Amino acid sequence: EKSIFSPLSYVVAFVDYYARTYWYQSAAEIELRLHQLTHEMRSNKPALLYFDGPTMVSYQTPPKVYERVYCTDPSHDEECNEYTGFDPSIVNIPLTDIQVRNSSLGEQAGRGLFALKTLPSDSPIGMEGHAQNFFVMPTTWDVIESTVDWVGENGITLAMSEIGGLEAFIDGYGFASRLLGEKSWSIDSGILEFMNHGCNGTANYGYHSSLTEWNADTNTVPEELDTTDSPYNIVFDRHMKQVFDSGDYTLREIAEGDEIFSNYLDYSGEVEFWEEEVMTLRGQCA
Repeated sequence: EKSIFSPLSYVVAFVDYYARTYWYQSAAEIELRLHQLTHEMRSNKPALLYFDGPTMVSYQTPPKVYERVYCTDPSHDEECNEYTGFDPSIVNIPLTDIQVRNSSLGEQAGRGLFALKTLPSDSPIGMEGHAQNFFVMPTTWDVIESTVDWVGENGITLAMSEIGGLEAFIDGYGFASRLLGEKSWSIDSGILEFMNHGCNGTANYGYHSSLTEWNADTNTVPEELDTTDSPYNIVFDRHMKQVFDSGDYTLREIAEGDEIFSNYLDYSGEVEFWEEEVMTLRGQCA
């Protein structure tokens, strides 16, 4: 016979995908919203006895047992094999095997990454540094953008150089995602941020994708890049940081001295900016 002391599971559904932004707020942000939305009790006792910010944060990560059951389904093999552990047979290429110098694409491309020795195929680069990447939550990005707008409207030049520089750094070197609902960013904290885009399908690092700036449909985001089509994935939700900062591999053997390129379209997927991103890359690659 079940009672209130029996193990319970909860299903929470949202009308809009972008409500995930509120689901993944920090404990402090949740505490603030609770303070704003709950009414003061006449008894002066807390309105919520068993719920607060830290409690809500504990719901953000599904239990391990759910993942184990989820991964018994063969249709989930791809994400389960990719994110539930590291395959010891895969060779990690250390950052000491690559170097930053002027890009082979010309002066307009700035700096690029080059192989100091022949790099094997199907290998990640610098996995030891992925946990140190910068991460900008959706609410943080919203504050940065609104502050830039306010500073610009009020003509505060000194502040604009500071906050505007931060926005430019994140937008220029970061990779945007909608996994958390509204836009969030991941920025590599090491030299991988200097990897340039490989035009015309010349990328040798990233995903095995046939998508290029020339064959991409400017009106439609490819299904594999549109995270809004998969609002809930137990594996992704348990390994969110890993999903953001790993999953790229050398697509073929890279010879010593060759520049390392990725496909910037693989890190896109925002519906409202998709056409702009594709056209920007076409302009760079023309």
